[in-house]
Amino acid sequence: MKLRHFTIGMAGHIDHGKTTLTKALTGVSTDTLKEEIKRSITIEPGFAPFSLSQNIHSSIVDVPGHEKLIRQMIAGVAGIDLVLLVIAADEGIMPQTKEHFEILSFLNIQNGIIVFTKSDQIDEELKLYLLEELEELVSGTVFAEFPALFVDSISTNGISELIKEIEKQLLTVEPRDASGPFRMPIDHVFTVKGQGTVVRGTIFEGRADVGDILVLAPGYEKVKVRQIQVHKDPKETAYAGQRAAINLAGAEREAIKRGHVLIREGSFTETQTIDIALYTPKELLHPVKQRTAIKFYSGTTETMGTLVFFDRNELDDSSNTEPVYCQVRLEQPAVIQRGDRFIIRRPSPEETIGGGSVIDPNGKKYKFGSSTSNMLKEKAEGTPQDRITRVLESKKMLNLQQIERETGLSGDELRSAIESMGNRLIASGNDYFLRSEVERTCDLFYEEVLRFHEKHPLKPGIQKASLFSIFDNYPLKLLQFSLSIMTDIKRLAFHNQYVADIHFSAHYPSRWSKRMENAVKKLEEDGLTPEPFLHYTESEQIPAELGADLKHYLLREKRAIEMNDDHLIASSAYESSLLEMKRLLTSPFTVQDAKSVTGLSRKYLIPFVELLDKERETKRNEDNTREWL
Repeated sequence: MKLRHFTIGMAGHIDHGKTTLTKALTGVSTDTLKEEIKRSITIEPGFAPFSLSQNIHSSIVDVPGHEKLIRQMIAGVAGIDLVLLVIAADEGIMPQTKEHFEILSFLNIQNGIIVFTKSDQIDEELKLYLLEELEELVSGTVFAEFPALFVDSISTNGISELIKEIEKQLLTVEPRDASGPFRMPIDHVFTVKGQGTVVRGTIFEGRADVGDILVLAPGYEKVKVRQIQVHKDPKETAYAGQRAAINLAGAEREAIKRGHVLIREGSFTETQTIDIALYTPKELLHPVKQRTAIKFYSGTTETMGTLVFFDRNELDDSSNTEPVYCQVRLEQPAVIQRGDRFIIRRPSPEETIGGGSVIDPNGKKYKFGSSTSNMLKEKAEGTPQDRITRVLESKKMLNLQQIERETGLSGDELRSAIESMGNRLIASGNDYFLRSEVERTCDLFYEEVLRFHEKHPLKPGIQKASLFSIFDNYPLKLLQFSLSIMTDIKRLAFHNQYVADIHFSAHYPSRWSKRMENAVKKLEEDGLTPEPFLHYTESEQIPAELGADLKHYLLREKRAIEMNDDHLIASSAYESSLLEMKRLLTSPFTVQDAKSVTGLSRKYLIPFVELLDKERETKRNEDNTREWL
């Protein structure tokens, strides 16, 4: 059986025996600060190793229970896989019990045990009363399914049964994904003499190896993993679900704080605008107004922000049965993924407003109205395939790492979703497109090319750069891929930077064909003594733009040769004169010799013999004679 790593959270009211219970389970006291030992309360989250079997390794995080330490409590339970909600049997459910319960509910903790401590101090009748009180608290929530056990940490009564229940539940918990990009929210940073900066946290996903180059966000400062410890044991690798201390090279202690996240470079983005599904408590002490200032907690991140509603201007506890689809705009950037859980609290007066899950970490500014909240609801309820489809509809093309970042999917879940989409997706290297988007782009290309042919029938097609510029909001790779598809299936032809319908050949526009035929006929009749080409088009009242197109068409089709910028010679006249000169003149010959054959005046003769040089029919010698090549 594969080694599995988990984090167990210990939550509950102050002085209800969490730290003592942790010691009874692990043999480790998590109160390590002088203030904690002196005051007998947990100020910072404490962690203890708890190996249940050869295949299940876990950590217990003992979080603060005091009402003034809620922020540390939230940071402590970030990333836990199973919770022990601790209630002192001699006191029962207390205010922080309820607040911790609400926070754990908002964080969507799906596995847990209700643990009544100090149970040696009560009788069976009081135990029944406590169970009734608990039932009222957890009714209608996932906590109603959690088993309730009575233990005593001093006598150790019930501890072995609790350990068995923990192991039983963890065997059913899906381990965190170690195959995705690495992410570890930092909850503690310190220095070790001779070693430098060390950060600690619970690894949300991925793995880190000694020697890896990672980045600290916000800020994207590059750092190198020098050493890794898991509960003081040196390791070469740390995995998702583990509690790890990582010694970093390239990081200054003063520049790092709780809330920073250690991540794999290029795998996550910083954000300040987040679409959310917000759940609220059964009772709110005060209504929440539109654009209320709030504190936002996710992982170990704590930052101020503003709560923005789209379908209301006020939130009260009359609307707390369904999630509110809204948005948080943060004052500071944070590293957030779709599906991350969060807590929102009012800074003053202090109150938990609610919590929930991130719908889209890259939210936009939307219009106020129910249509926006409906859109967010659809976004929230989508399957992994829906999420991939939605981001590719928006971005049109993403590589695998970008899909991970935009959808919050990673590892096996992402691979499974992509595989299940079958031919709805098209892959080109590491890039992915929706088949429907590629087909749509191909159709738009084809329509644009046909439109160009209709407007410019004399041209061989539209230049590739011009075609792409029409779709300048599309990724270049999508345009290139779509064009290659169209040429492969022989709907479009691409040559010399021109894109054309495969069946297209340049021709006179029907409306002007007679006049153009007349212009070309006159050019051919004038032989080696043509008028400026503009004269022919203007005499037929051909518009200037079409006249320019006609000139390039004749040159491209080799029906004429450019003598200079203003004059063309009909190819038939040029070729017949060239044959006549080759028949009558041998090398070397002079300009006067050429005149005797062609009969041209100097006005036309000099440009004509220079044209022969340009066309590499002749070579001019130093004595101004010419030789045939």
